[in-house]
Order: sequence, then structure tokens, then C-alpha cells
Amino acid sequence: MIINNSMFPAQFNYRSIADMRSDLSRLQQQLSTGEKAQTLSELGGDRVVDMTLRSRLSSLSSFKQNVEMVNIRVNFMSTTMERMDEIEGAARASAQQGTYEINGVNMTAAQYLAETRMTELIDLMNSELNGRHLFGGNETENDPVAQYDAIMNGKDGKAGFRTVMAERKLADMGAANMGRLTSGIAGTAVTLSEDGTHPFGFKLDTLTSDGAAATLTAPAGAPPSLTVDFAAQPNDNERIFIGLDMPDGRTIQMEMKAVAGPPTATNEFQIGGTTAATAANFKASMDAKIAELTKTDLVAASAFAASDNFFAANGETAQRVDGPPYDTATALVAATDADTVIWYQGQSDTNPRQTVDARVDENTRVHYGVQANEDGPTRLIRSLAVFAAEGFSPSDPDAKLKYQSLNNAVRDRLSENHNSEKGSIEVIQMELGLAKTTNGRIQERQTQQKAMLDNMLVNIEEAPIEEVAMKILSLQTRMQASYQTASIVSKLSLVNYVQ
Repeated sequence: MIINNSMFPAQFNYRSIADMRSDLSRLQQQLSTGEKAQTLSELGGDRVVDMTLRSRLSSLSSFKQNVEMVNIRVNFMSTTMERMDEIEGAARASAQQGTYEINGVNMTAAQYLAETRMTELIDLMNSELNGRHLFGGNETENDPVAQYDAIMNGKDGKAGFRTVMAERKLADMGAANMGRLTSGIAGTAVTLSEDGTHPFGFKLDTLTSDGAAATLTAPAGAPPSLTVDFAAQPNDNERIFIGLDMPDGRTIQMEMKAVAGPPTATNEFQIGGTTAATAANFKASMDAKIAELTKTDLVAASAFAASDNFFAANGETAQRVDGPPYDTATALVAATDADTVIWYQGQSDTNPRQTVDARVDENTRVHYGVQANEDGPTRLIRSLAVFAAEGFSPSDPDAKLKYQSLNNAVRDRLSENHNSEKGSIEVIQMELGLAKTTNGRIQERQTQQKAMLDNMLVNIEEAPIEEVAMKILSLQTRMQASYQTASIVSKLSLVNYVQ
């Protein structure tokens, strides 16, 4: 008979002890590191989930950097735009009637303020954050706006705004200082005509009367011309109204009033002994009134037309008068960097907000680009530049009327009626606010998502100390029992049981 001494139970017990020692080593490592595994393979079936969670957390970390960057930039830009809005409001408030004062250097308080505000506005437009300029679209390395002195006075042989404005003023006033209008008379008929087909000076718009003495021929032809024919004597205080369009887009009504006695105002003409004499008096008074309007309202309008030409807004091309000579000019030409200071040198895109964006989530981008040449900021710098460039001399009898006309234009241009227009300072603020809101919601959602993913990752990777300690105690008890059993078995011998 063959006796097998392989002792199967003992060998199994030894293997169990080896496995328990391996488990104890693993549990001790978990207790010291707090982690369930040191390699992905040790996680078993959870490793795919673990890798997926870590990939998403890595993406959230990258998105978090973008979200925080956008928050910083948008907050900075919003604060800057708020200051621009304050400057706009202050400039609008300054453009009120009755604020005309001239000091010893022929500057109004409004001019001083305009210079200060314009300088600050340019500094705001050139704001940078960590070396990145924020108001030039995606062109962020250099100042998007030229410096104040270069803009106003020119640089390196290039014309500045004051030069462009002076050229435009000559072109609008004309050689005869009649706003590019000419008048004539034949018998009882007085004519008023534009001196050519061009964008300068007054443009004849309407012709009306509150009486029936004169036969009126409304503006027509190329260039347009109108006629006032005194077929009969007008009544005292009978008025004729001539509508004149100005270079900046505004329209004024030139009122000519017939009076029986000597005229006491520039818009009055005396009723003569004959209709021909009345016509001659009308022409003389009309010419004087046009000359007055040319030195006041037209000069103000010309300054704003020049600012529109020089401070080209988004999508526009800077222009200046084609000359010399300028007082007989008939066209505008494009200004170039070779002959004119180009005030804005950043990016010009039809959709400024789209010029700068940041990916803040898998499928979400926040757009927050701003260009200093958008309509609102451009409208503001144009108005400030006109006041900063114009001079008001105490010896000029027309200075007050010119100043009042400038104020009228500023109030219209900076009116809150423009607040809802595309590219206004207020609309830019609103759109930056929407970008900030979107960014904030993404940030909130990602914070919640990260917390959830972290919890899931903890459940997969981390080993709770209490649980590990209990497992070690349980394993220790089992190992002690196994060692005792192994010890007893190791002492057994068949010889002890053979009779």
C-alpha cells in the first residue's frame, strides 16, 4: 500500500497564509498612503471610470484658468467702460446754454475740460492688463489709439486733427465766406445757388413763406438753386424761410422777415418803395445773414464734419479735403498713413465682440472683444476733439453764437437717445455684462461638477482609514488562527498513530 504524504490541507493553509500576508501588505500601504492602489491596474474594473474622471477634471482645470482670465479682463474692461460713460455724461452736461466764459488765454472752461477728458479717454482706450491691450480687438501688442498731441497737432510731418479741421473749414466757408452759396438778382427775382456739386458748405433744402407776396421756386437743379420773386410788396413781419443743410447733418432755418422801418436785426429786410427795391433789400439782408451763419453755425458744423472725417469709426475710412486750394475744393480724398495721423490703429471688424474669445467649456466660448473705434467711443472722442481744438476769442463778436452751435451739436451727438444703438458705450457695457454673466454661470456649474467628480474619484481611489484599520484587525485575527493551525499541522506525524 502506498501512503501519500503530500498533506493537501496543510499546503492549502500555507497558500492562504501567503495570500493574507500579501493582503496585509496591501492594507498597510493603503493605511500609510490613504490610497487604494498605486497603479491603475490595481483598481481593476474601476480603472476606466477613474481615467475618464481624471480626464474631465483635467479639462475643468484648463477651463478654470480661462474662466478666471475672462473674469479678470471683463471686470477690468467693464470698469473702464463705466468711466467712459461718466466722461460722456459729463461732456453732455457741460454742453449747456449759458456756460460761455472766456479767460485770458481765449479758452473756455469747456475747452479745458475737453482737453482733460480727451486725454483721459485716450488713456482708457489704451488700457492694458498684464501687457495686453484690451481695446484694439485682437491686436493686443500696441496702443490702439495714437497719443493726444499726435492726434491734435500731427507728428513726423503728418497732419493732425487741427490741420484737417482748418482745411475743412476753408472748404465749407468758401472763398467769399458765404458757405459756398452765391446770390443774384434780376429785377424783382432774387436767386440763391450752391456754387457746385460737392460735399462742402450749405446745401439748399427748403423754401417756404408765411405770406403770399413772393413767388417761391423751391431748390432744384444741379447744383441746386432757389428763387424768391417779389411780385408784390410783402406785409410787415411777413417771413420767408430758407432751410439749409449743414456739413455735420444738421439743418437750420434761415428766417428773413420783412419790416416797414429800418432793420434792427440781421434777419430783417426793409420793404422798399418798389418791389425791385424790396428785392434788393432782401438780397442784401440775406447775404449778411448767410455770412453770419457761415461764421457761426457753419463753422461749428464744419468742425464736426472734420471730426467725422478724421476720427473714422469702425468700417469707415479717414478723409480730408482734396487740396490745396481748399476754399474752392470739390471733393474729399482718403487720408493715408503717409500724410495724416491715423487715430485708431487696432483691429477693425464688423463684429467687434467676436474678435476676442475664450473657450470656457466643451461647447461654450465667451466673446468679449472691444474696439476703441466703435460708434460710441468714436462719437465721444469726436465731440471732445472739436471743443479742444476750437478757439473762442474775446474780440470775436461771433464767438458766443459759434460756441452755442457747438453745444447744440454736442448735446445731439451725445444724447442718451443713442444709448440703444449698436456700438454705443452703453451697449458695449451691456454686452460685456452678458459675457460676464455667461462666464459666471459656467464657473458655477463647473465648480459644482468638479465637486461631484472629486467625490466620485475619492470613492474609487481613496482608502478610508477606519475601514482599512478594521480590515487589518480582521485579517490579523484570521492570520493568527491560520498560523496556529499551521503550527499544529506541522507537528503531526503518521508514526504517532501507528499501532
